[in-house]
Amino acid sequence: MRKQPALYVLFALLLSSTINAETLVLNCQNNALLFPKQALSSETEGLDIQADYSEIVKGGHHLFKGNVSLNSGAYFLGADEISVNKSSKTSTATGHVKFQDNELMLTGDKAVVKKQGEITHATLNQVKFHYPNSRINGRAQVVTNDGTKQVFSSGSYSLCPLGNSDWQMKADKITLNSLTNKGMAEEVTIEFLGMPIFYSTRHEWVLKGRGSGFLAPAFGNYSESGANKGNNYQVRIPYYFNIAPDRDFLLTLNQLSSRGSALEGKYRQLITNNHLSDGRFEIEGLYLNKDKITNNRRWLLNSKLDLPLNAKTDLSIVTNRVSDSDYFKEITRNNTSDSELQSHVDLSYKDQKKNLTMSLFVESEQLINNGSASYTRAPELSINKGYKGLGGRHVNLSLVSTKFTHKNSNTTTNKTGIRTYAQAKFSRSIRANNYSLTPSLNLLTTDYTMNDADNKKRSIVSFNLDSKLFLERKMALFGTNLTQTLIPRLAYNYTPKKDQSALPNFDSDDKNDSYEGLFSGQKFTGIDRIASANNLIFGLESDFIDEETGDTYLSLKIAQAYRFNDIGMNISGALVSQRKYSDVAISANLTMRDFAFNNSLQYDPETNKISKRDSSVSYILSPRKFLTLANYDDSGKKSAELYGAYPLTQKIHVFAGINRSISDSITNKETTGIAYESCCWAVRLAHFKEHLSDGGYDYMTKIELVLKGLATTSSNLYKRLEEDVPNYLANLDDF
Repeated sequence: MRKQPALYVLFALLLSSTINAETLVLNCQNNALLFPKQALSSETEGLDIQADYSEIVKGGHHLFKGNVSLNSGAYFLGADEISVNKSSKTSTATGHVKFQDNELMLTGDKAVVKKQGEITHATLNQVKFHYPNSRINGRAQVVTNDGTKQVFSSGSYSLCPLGNSDWQMKADKITLNSLTNKGMAEEVTIEFLGMPIFYSTRHEWVLKGRGSGFLAPAFGNYSESGANKGNNYQVRIPYYFNIAPDRDFLLTLNQLSSRGSALEGKYRQLITNNHLSDGRFEIEGLYLNKDKITNNRRWLLNSKLDLPLNAKTDLSIVTNRVSDSDYFKEITRNNTSDSELQSHVDLSYKDQKKNLTMSLFVESEQLINNGSASYTRAPELSINKGYKGLGGRHVNLSLVSTKFTHKNSNTTTNKTGIRTYAQAKFSRSIRANNYSLTPSLNLLTTDYTMNDADNKKRSIVSFNLDSKLFLERKMALFGTNLTQTLIPRLAYNYTPKKDQSALPNFDSDDKNDSYEGLFSGQKFTGIDRIASANNLIFGLESDFIDEETGDTYLSLKIAQAYRFNDIGMNISGALVSQRKYSDVAISANLTMRDFAFNNSLQYDPETNKISKRDSSVSYILSPRKFLTLANYDDSGKKSAELYGAYPLTQKIHVFAGINRSISDSITNKETTGIAYESCCWAVRLAHFKEHLSDGGYDYMTKIELVLKGLATTSSNLYKRLEEDVPNYLANLDDF
């Protein structure tokens, strides 16, 4: 009862806020210009000239004074005074000069514009410049422009809105070339809020799209445990190499005050294979030569290859390796709840016309964070072939042969061997306008060839009959025209009783009595345990659908199984007594504008208690204003999640995500932070708290600065925030 007021306050805060939907969006569409945009002349030859006064002087010069405007098909030139030399096709302007072409706008004290063939050359002094389409703006003492390349002497450059110079790049010389899509600056100093924060003798970048250069550095502090307990700092300085349109490389210096300096690298490449879909190759690594605390080398190496070999065959190779099991806890300080790293090779073939799929899969694992070993497939070969006949008849044949290995295979509980599983499924779908009937027959056999035990074999025949009745009606609710569907469902499952306690268990586990799980007749995951069944399942589902949009506002489902046999099977494969009926599986999902309510539960009619419940309520107005509360109860093991974001102003928002185990009063993960965001720059502070397998906690605080258009946010931070705070738009580099 004490928690209820807190939840009430959270929702009241969201609902009663004066910040409406429109003000949540940071509007960076700045339409400000250096001067009103002029329409260029439609005439390709000649000049349109307007002035208060004009005269002809010696040498064929024309002098225009007072509000002079010179307009051609290539440019506009305005000034207090303009002198035109027709023979040399040169115009000289002084006093409040304005120049505009199809790409940029300039203002200055003096300008010389000369037409040479099809090219217009312009030189201006004491210039302000602006590229309206790309937001580039700045100042320079002198600028020369030939229509495709502009050279700025003693200039500044920024992508902040016009009139805002919170960050700017100052350089002795800046060259912008629209033809090559590149910018280059010499003797560069980057200033933020008037303070220099970076210097380089030379800097290059692309004007549109991705370009090489420094990304925003990430700063943070973290705590060590044990004898080295205390606060420490971390600095990550990334540099991005735009090698080619199909490949890039990110190099990062990672300075950990307690551990040392590490180098990180990530290379990505698209692989174009004729007319096939593009493949992709990625490899990333971290190397710390000598850990100051352990005196050991610490490293990480991950790679991923997705490659289409032909139109029907794909190859996937994933490797994940680290130097030691404590790497994530002590170096990267994330993934501390994971117990293993998976690597695999997957070769797959798929022919849709022949309804044939084949695959060869091999995997391995590396244990981390005190994780325990599990079975791995090394390798697994699978073949699946389907046949479609008349009248909805289907035949599906499958064969899966798997070699299982285990790091602790020398124990009596972890036997290894080869499992070969074959299945033939015959089904027919009979459909009419208001009903469907689907009978199916499954013939399966499983052969176990064991390394350290007797070989085993199991053959089972099962039968399933699933029927649905489709009803619907039109209705109106709260002024909305709806279609309500009502689907009574009745199914029968039969699988004979067989004691399977002598069989190994490589990949089976208990399944919950969910709605679809009851109708499937399968009590366990995997194929090592196939439970007996002689069940009749009753179900009812109903949807309320908006006739105009097709959106489902409310979806309801309920089902229960009645068992004709009082003998079932447990996860060990032994036959045990069971009740005559299952738990009642219920789900209700409601969506009302910005609200979503999702609930699923299992009700035990014998104890009149809920044995399992997953519930959540969400209010999502935007990726920067939302709140989600979730509660989970699995046979008394309770946990809760809360995550959301809230805008304090249009530019400032806070965010948080909490995952807590209520049963043992442990906070598994906690993420909190605050961010400031303008159209020019952004800064974010994020704090992470994560429970470790040894019972302690890992703490880390990170701060990042984003200069929009120049340096982007560090990918490892915003990706972690999107994982810890679902629905949160973590990328601050969007204009």
